[in-house]
Amino acid sequence: MEVQSRHRSKSGAIERPLASSRVLDFTDRDFGRGQAPARAAAATVSYSLRLHAERCAPLDVFRVALTSPAQGTGAGAFERDVGAWVASAVAGGAREVEMDLRPPPTKRGAVDESAAFVELPGDLFVATNSLARLALGGFSLRTVPAGAAGLAGLRSLSLSHADVTGEAVRGVVSSCRALEFLSLSSCNLLKSVRIASETLRVLEIVRCPAVRELRVNAPALESFAFHGDTVYSSDYDDLSSAVDLGSTPALRQAYLSHIGFDDDVNAYQDREYAYSNFLSCVAHARALTLCSVGLLHLWAQLGYDECVDIDMTNIQELQLLLSSEGEDDDLQSFASFFQLNPLPLLDRLFVSVPSHTTDASDAAAALAGEVVDDSRMMIPGYAIVPVDDSRMMIQHFDFVLDHLSFIKLVNFRGTRFQLQLLAFLLKRAPALEQLVLVTVGEEGGAPVDEHVIQGWVSGMRKASAEAQLTVCRSSEDRSQNPVHTRFYHELEE
Repeated sequence: MEVQSRHRSKSGAIERPLASSRVLDFTDRDFGRGQAPARAAAATVSYSLRLHAERCAPLDVFRVALTSPAQGTGAGAFERDVGAWVASAVAGGAREVEMDLRPPPTKRGAVDESAAFVELPGDLFVATNSLARLALGGFSLRTVPAGAAGLAGLRSLSLSHADVTGEAVRGVVSSCRALEFLSLSSCNLLKSVRIASETLRVLEIVRCPAVRELRVNAPALESFAFHGDTVYSSDYDDLSSAVDLGSTPALRQAYLSHIGFDDDVNAYQDREYAYSNFLSCVAHARALTLCSVGLLHLWAQLGYDECVDIDMTNIQELQLLLSSEGEDDDLQSFASFFQLNPLPLLDRLFVSVPSHTTDASDAAAALAGEVVDDSRMMIPGYAIVPVDDSRMMIQHFDFVLDHLSFIKLVNFRGTRFQLQLLAFLLKRAPALEQLVLVTVGEEGGAPVDEHVIQGWVSGMRKASAEAQLTVCRSSEDRSQNPVHTRFYHELEE
């Protein structure tokens, strides 16, 4: 009797705070993906929700992260449980529901047609509710009807590893009349994104490799992020661009990265204008992050069109993510980007290079005291100008970054490639006030001696005699950071 009483007392001590908590969070890695079997973890979640409902306790936030069981091992019962959880949380007045039921990770970009998705009940969002944020991973939204009243107040929607079609996404977004944030991540079956929203402010499309059409009408859009394959039309008879973001006068920041995609060398030639058309849609943002794959696309375009005309005159902050170093194309695409695209307002430039060395000769560290210049960074483009009535002269283009005051290069190792980039920039930045070189951590190799670095920089021709040099490790860096500090190509699936 004493043992039973003690057990009831202990259970009650656990149940009371659980039943009264406004937040039910089951996203702990050990709970969701550790030793607890899916069915045992599911029983815990079901019990917690039932206890909450019995006590009529208010619920604001409900979060769960679990690995779905394999087919044939109780998957049907698990799917029914999950549907009941979402319904219970929504009916209980939750403003935030986050359900991550992803299967074990697959190879990047692989389309797993056999993956099991949990299908949401079609009537789940029929009634009005308090839901403001919904994040779903591993679900199918094919049965969610367009115009669902329960989605009308939603402000944030995140879908990852989801079974969704372009039509389903368009229908759901049309239901969310107050939507401000939309994230589509690793939706491998998604081929088209066609949405319209008067309230949408943030749009993220990450690792959705099958997308071949992106058409967005969101005049209030302030932030756009895309990481994936180049969006291009496979219909060679269709001359229209595969990307159209409409008018976005409020766009403040844009992130456009293809690192890890477009690995085919021929992709740069076969997808004519695909990248430049995409970039033109976001180039008016004040803060822009691009990658070396994109620079190579622009460099390749010069082979069939020397007049790459993209208006970047609004850019105040530019971040370039370089995925490789040491090839001539990498140097020349970097140089041509600045020469062909006037950046009169550029104030801050961030360059992130790979943290590990390669076998390329230019990826080897320069010798102490070695003078490295930018003579190999050929700047393409020239004009034929008259000298007199009988003679003409070839005049090569150059440029000046006359507003640039801050440069930061991250993962600096003192390679010849990196020093050539520095030499290229320093001789064209007369207003430069600060140069920050953040050296690699221990995992990237031994750091370069600061005095050696100062010797390299002092030997370079500089347009500004006032620029201060700061050399530090990442843990010591106290200088300003770019708007975008989350790099999607470095995140684990």
